[in-house]
Amino acid sequence: MDTSSADEGRILPADRQAPFAFRVKKISAYACLAPTPAVVSSFGARRERGALLVALEDETGHVGWGEIWCGMPAAGALHRLALLREFVAPFLAGQLVRDIPPCVRTLATRLAPVEILAGERGPVSQVLAGLDSALWDLRARVAGLPLHALLGTGSPTLRCYASGIAPDASEAVLDRLRSQGHRAFKFKAGFDDARTLPLLADQRRRLMPSERMMIDANCGWTPRSALAAVRELREVELEWIEEPIRPDCADDDWMRLREVAATALAGGENLFSEAEFSRASAWLGVVQPDVAKWGGVSQALRLGREVERRGGLFCPHSFGTHIAAMTSAHVLAAVGGRGYLELDVNDNPLRASASYAGWIARGSITLPDAPGIGVGLDVAGISAHVRDSFSIAAAGVAFT
Repeated sequence: MDTSSADEGRILPADRQAPFAFRVKKISAYACLAPTPAVVSSFGARRERGALLVALEDETGHVGWGEIWCGMPAAGALHRLALLREFVAPFLAGQLVRDIPPCVRTLATRLAPVEILAGERGPVSQVLAGLDSALWDLRARVAGLPLHALLGTGSPTLRCYASGIAPDASEAVLDRLRSQGHRAFKFKAGFDDARTLPLLADQRRRLMPSERMMIDANCGWTPRSALAAVRELREVELEWIEEPIRPDCADDDWMRLREVAATALAGGENLFSEAEFSRASAWLGVVQPDVAKWGGVSQALRLGREVERRGGLFCPHSFGTHIAAMTSAHVLAAVGGRGYLELDVNDNPLRASASYAGWIARGSITLPDAPGIGVGLDVAGISAHVRDSFSIAAAGVAFT
């Protein structure tokens, strides 16, 4: 898969961006940590959720939001905030932004010492991804358009699924999700196979024929155990099996799984370059970049269009707050919307789930026609969970 191009018009032509140029006058960021009930996966139990949310304000008062991934450990939010505050915010404040991808590439040069000397490829990628998304949200708000309308002509109604469900979830849990409008459900896998695999088969039998089911192993299987699990699940009707093994496993291991599996393999949330996505296109039927981890809106949109062109299914990954979820939703809509939108249904005090739960009906979510991504952050509402924050304004500019 070739997503590289010297023509940034594959995102949005510069002449279409020009009328919506803006100057960044203030950058604010909020590093949050909140205790939660345990979310169990093959990576272990998470009892704290973290988030780093960034706001960019222009001269006229428009505010664009982006989310910077910091899921594990949750305290990574503090580290990424430090990178943002020291290396990026002072430079970005006051900048006139005409074309977003070149702006983000310039910001990448500011973070190059961290990536190269400190070996922090992941945190740098995540900071840049969140900033890219915030810039696009701000551009859409300046334009007075929903982000998907600015980016493309796709439908604002998308299939969605409830994500992060325990394999032993009760019927009452599923009924509650159904009452919220969900008709597709993704269960955790990749641990305690002797107990979990039969539970997953039972869950499929309990679902209605019209309902859809996915499983996510979170890289929890070895190539050998993944083959055994995939064979055991051959009779279970699934939309996909997500991250059965680590993304850095040998190509032959992935290809063998693809040949044995009765359904598509999915992945992408832990890939960090065009080259990695190109390599994985040989075995991934479902491609899942995370706008808060790599590339933001710019790269996710280009990748999604390429995935659709070659007949794959583009389903952006999102397992954070409503900011990343709605950014992903608008990218999916702009791409064409054939895929599913992931919605984390675990308790998270940092996520304003009410901002989208009311939009779901019969397994689909319809995006509002508000400018940008259509949601923001209630800073006062999460103040108890803000561990560190900053606001940096352009020189000579006063804000109240």
